[in-house]
Amino acid sequence: MMEQTQNGYLAALEALFCNPNDETACAWWISEGYAPPVHLVVPLAMVHKARLQWLNATGDMLAESRAFLFDHGYEGMNVGAYTSRSWGDETSLAGKEDDAGKG
Repeated sequence: MMEQTQNGYLAALEALFCNPNDETACAWWISEGYAPPVHLVVPLAMVHKARLQWLNATGDMLAESRAFLFDHGYEGMNVGAYTSRSWGDETSLAGKEDDAGKG
């Protein structure tokens, strides 16, 4: 029973991350027990921020989320994203930079 509940929750999040929109973001916001948002863009912004850390996000998804956040005044926050693909690239580049300075 618990596994079915967990699988359903994860499937709903995946659907939300694959196609974020105002309606599903607000439904998710309410289902999580949050107080009514101060502004209607807040639930969707929260989804886009979480999507930046989603391991299955594609490059296009990440670009779309970054653009949404910048367009809605979130430019001051760190909107870096690490997926299972980019994390390895970033850490391997950092290691190469460290090694280059040791000569």
